[in-house]
Amino acid sequence: MILKFTRYQIKLFLLCLLFGAIPVLVLGVFSYVKFSSSIQSKVHSGNDQLLLQTETQIENTLKLIDFSVFQLTSSPQITDILKTKITNKEFPLVENTLSSLQRVQVYELGIKEIQLVNVVDGWGIGNGGFAQLTDMLDKDRLAYYTNIEKPSMWLTDKIVFPHIDAAVNNVYLVKKIPFFSKNPNGLLVTRLSNHELFKSLPETSDLGTMMILDERQNVIAYTESSSVGGKVAASPYVQNIYASADAKGYMVGAIDGSEYGITYRKSAYNGWVYLSAVSISEITRESRSIGWVTFWTCAGMIVLISALSLQGASRLYTPVRRLYRAVAAGSETSKDSDASDEFKLIERRFEHLSLNQQQQRRQLRLLHQQSKQYVVIKLIQGDIPPHDIKEQLALYGYEAESRWLAVAAIQIDSLLNTRFKESDRDLLLFAVGNIIEEMVPEARRLAPVVIRHTQVTIFHGNEETEEAFKAFIDETVHRIQDNVSAYLNLKVSAGVSRSYHSHEMTPRAYAEGLDALKYRMTKEKEAVLFIEDVQPETQMVSFPDHLEQQLVEAVKQADENKAVTLCREFMQIVANRELTLHQRQNWLMKLLLDIIYIPEQMHIIVPGLSAGDIPLYEQLSQFQTMDEIEGWFEHHIIGPLVKALDHGKDAQYKLIAQEIIRIIESEFDRDITMEECASRLHYHASYIRRALKKSCNLTFSDYLLQYRMDVAKKWLTETEMTVTDIAVRLRYNNPQNFIRYFKKATDMTPGQYREKWRT
Repeated sequence: MILKFTRYQIKLFLLCLLFGAIPVLVLGVFSYVKFSSSIQSKVHSGNDQLLLQTETQIENTLKLIDFSVFQLTSSPQITDILKTKITNKEFPLVENTLSSLQRVQVYELGIKEIQLVNVVDGWGIGNGGFAQLTDMLDKDRLAYYTNIEKPSMWLTDKIVFPHIDAAVNNVYLVKKIPFFSKNPNGLLVTRLSNHELFKSLPETSDLGTMMILDERQNVIAYTESSSVGGKVAASPYVQNIYASADAKGYMVGAIDGSEYGITYRKSAYNGWVYLSAVSISEITRESRSIGWVTFWTCAGMIVLISALSLQGASRLYTPVRRLYRAVAAGSETSKDSDASDEFKLIERRFEHLSLNQQQQRRQLRLLHQQSKQYVVIKLIQGDIPPHDIKEQLALYGYEAESRWLAVAAIQIDSLLNTRFKESDRDLLLFAVGNIIEEMVPEARRLAPVVIRHTQVTIFHGNEETEEAFKAFIDETVHRIQDNVSAYLNLKVSAGVSRSYHSHEMTPRAYAEGLDALKYRMTKEKEAVLFIEDVQPETQMVSFPDHLEQQLVEAVKQADENKAVTLCREFMQIVANRELTLHQRQNWLMKLLLDIIYIPEQMHIIVPGLSAGDIPLYEQLSQFQTMDEIEGWFEHHIIGPLVKALDHGKDAQYKLIAQEIIRIIESEFDRDITMEECASRLHYHASYIRRALKKSCNLTFSDYLLQYRMDVAKKWLTETEMTVTDIAVRLRYNNPQNFIRYFKKATDMTPGQYREKWRT
């Protein structure tokens, strides 16, 4: 059965192969590079030794020739003949001189000819005998020889060999006579045989091409079997050799597209450069064959390592395959998973198990905490039978009984001017409970719970006295207030019940804590109220009826400023009187009922008072401070009611004014008065006057006169009635009064007005 290789099994195989193949590859590459480098080093060393040997042999010959010629320059025959005028009589002297020159010309040394040149008299003696200087040397060469700076110098003269692709120089030794003279009388010019001089230069060499260059980079000698020498001599690397200060060295460069290694030596005797150039490809030919052997050897080893790695990876993967099959068989997501990505499936499976375990732990902790809170809530509400309290508390690690117990009820003073909304109140109370859990050790409390917008905590202790226990609660609650202010930027107040001894009394203590909180309306914010300190004894206190009646009348008259001032006085009395909780609630409720009864008395609907889902008496009971109650009365009760009453008066004034205007316009031709209209409308005359003035900004008589003038203008332009008839119809005593009033209103008489508008 052929097993399908998974992604990680392949990775495991590749890892094993990598660890096995890398050493083989490194060893093979290192061996090849090291062997190639060794071959090049040996070739360079061999070339250097060959150049040294060649240089030594040639320079020994040159020095021997130089010494022999030097002795000849000092001989009497040479010095005497240069001083003598040559004639036929001096022929024996010439013969002796020629014999001396020929004795020095040893063939084994490579000397072909020695010429004695008399620069002053212009003659010379050589192998051809005595001759004029012009027949032996041209002027340019003679001038060049005589102007050399040194007493003697090795010079070259270029000649061309047809069988090689380069020009080769002939070698000359030129010596001055006298030796150190700047203007010599004579010269000894020795011409050497290149063949004899450079016979030590090998014709062929496995170590490359060899050549000799003079000081002017001219080729003196060459390996005749090579045609590369000329290209080497013309390469830029030769320029670098002459520019280098090193006496010998090695460099690598491209010549005619091929890479060459050049070994050189510089002669300190005559400045010649002995140079050997060998092709790198020729050097590395053997190393390449060794490289192929190394390559195939490494390839065989890698194949063997691959087979071993495959077998090893299969064995190493066996436990993983078993784990994968076990996990995939129990995983609900195995069908959706890629079979080749087994580690991802295993990872997801273990993550799923870990998350499930963490989630279960969190749920258990949450359920345990909720169970503790549930038991506390049942204890506070009195839902646990007395004989089960001890067992229920012990189940969650609480002490069944303590010397002292007390209930602290904590509420948020106000959410106004904070970043929170009213819907956040319960969440904030849970946050207060978390602060209590962090601050107060569990040995001194039961689990904090939230009941009806109140955070409730049952404290217990074993102090010696009740005062010490109360001091502990007071100090703890103040620290809670400080932390809530620091972390939540909120102010909270706490009501603390009387101390008790048995958990059976917890429901009563809870009620006392809530009652203590209700007294904070007369206190500042962040109050800590113990019920026995704030609950006064019941006493008879008279209700401020006169102040309440003044407040109601101010509202009826829509005098908001006066109503607000009286409301504040009433609230000040409520805050300062020693009232019980129920007395204070009754006073506030009576004031509310008397005020909201005003719209019903005056038959006015006030939408603001009936808006909302919460009844007004419930809204009043929810407030916790006198400032909140006072603000609520001013802005939500008195303000909307005064505006509604004021708006109702304006509407009533408008209706009365419209009725008066209707009466005037329909009965203008009668002797009508304002008192008659008021009587007919069942209002006082002053009320009619105020309504008409506020609606039309006119008095009754002004509006009646203005309307009669408008009727007179209409009759004058549209009818043939006389001025007298119009005056009578409009209830004027005589026509003159009508004419006077008409002229006063229009600046013209009735006749003039009729004449103007009829034309």
